[in-house]
Amino acid sequence: MSSPLPQPAAMPMTSGEQSYPFHRLMRRSHNYRWWRPIAFAGTGTGFYVALLIMVMLVVFVAMLVNPATWATDAGAGTSDETLFADAQLDMTSPLDFSMTMVSLIVMIPAVYLAYLLLGSKPVGQLFSVAGKMRWRWFGLALGTSAILFAVYFALSFGFSGLSTEDSGQLAPYDVPADPLFFAILVLLLTPLQCAAEELVFRGALMQVVGSWLKHPLFAILLPVPLFTFGHLYDVYGLLDVAAFAVAAGYLTWRTGGLEAAMAMHIINNTFLFMLGALGQIDLNEESSDGTSLIISVLFMAVLTAVLTKLADKKDIQRTAGALPPPPQLPVLQPWSAPQQMPYPNQAYWAPPVDPWQHNAQQNHPQGNYPPPPPPMLHDPNQLGPGSQPPSGSPQVGPTPGEPTHNDPQQHDQD
Repeated sequence: MSSPLPQPAAMPMTSGEQSYPFHRLMRRSHNYRWWRPIAFAGTGTGFYVALLIMVMLVVFVAMLVNPATWATDAGAGTSDETLFADAQLDMTSPLDFSMTMVSLIVMIPAVYLAYLLLGSKPVGQLFSVAGKMRWRWFGLALGTSAILFAVYFALSFGFSGLSTEDSGQLAPYDVPADPLFFAILVLLLTPLQCAAEELVFRGALMQVVGSWLKHPLFAILLPVPLFTFGHLYDVYGLLDVAAFAVAAGYLTWRTGGLEAAMAMHIINNTFLFMLGALGQIDLNEESSDGTSLIISVLFMAVLTAVLTKLADKKDIQRTAGALPPPPQLPVLQPWSAPQQMPYPNQAYWAPPVDPWQHNAQQNHPQGNYPPPPPPMLHDPNQLGPGSQPPSGSPQVGPTPGEPTHNDPQQHDQD
């Protein structure tokens, strides 16, 4: 019958933090080390590059198999001009739009697998401090963002219609050839594209920065340049994207998760692409102006404030508590041990040893244990009749005059 050895009481983790905001969730793990965020970033990048290569190979094979690829007239126009014209990205083209979206969507499995291997546990902490996607809060933020964006675009188009005399029709290449099919692609791919960008720039990067730097401003502001320069706009357009990134980062920290930022991002991009499918805006436009920038920044501030107040009203969880210390499994041995082993270096499978016997063996290392009796101080045969051995001396033989079974005279007398 096996019995566990008594173990000392588990000591609590001395991390110094009792609650963890979203950007500090990587430090919530008991296995956190300073190098784990670096390994996480490298692993996620490797996964993304591998998945992107796979997608490009699939698209290349599909283009080779498609007969329309080889049906072009080789003599029409200059070959170099045609090549460079086709190389330009056209967001009104379903193919270019789909390839652009898919190249961003593959970031979802890449960052998820990397977080599963090297991130904090549970893996749902990539989404929120609750360790999961809070769908009710996401739906509420999505509906609120949709209402405010609808009002914003309605007012924008209303003021632009009053301030301009000419409607300014867009060029034919700025309108998708099949608006309905393009709108279906927008509804299917845009939410995944926005979720991928939020998982990387407001999820993974904020937690990587926050694992080293405690103040939330570092986690909010440092990923902004990476997100901003991934867009091909002019200065005003890049500043608009930077303002959006700051608002999304603040919402992520303030609400303890990606749901609000993800909802705001999805509604913004879906409205823009749907307006492009209807021919109301130019999806390939890369320039902006100062007035549009100011209006956009003010609207982002209003939307951020509304979502923040709504999160406070709904008591949305902002931090995660410290993890309990990991349990210490008892050490089992094949026989019972009523008390703790007196020798910590003894193997757990060794039988229990009597400490007194063990100490005696250590005092006589030559092996002559138990020790021999002390030497006699007198000879009992030299004592006269009636004499007694000195006091304190051991009596090792029979008393003189006492009959013994080995005495032959005693046998004769008998």
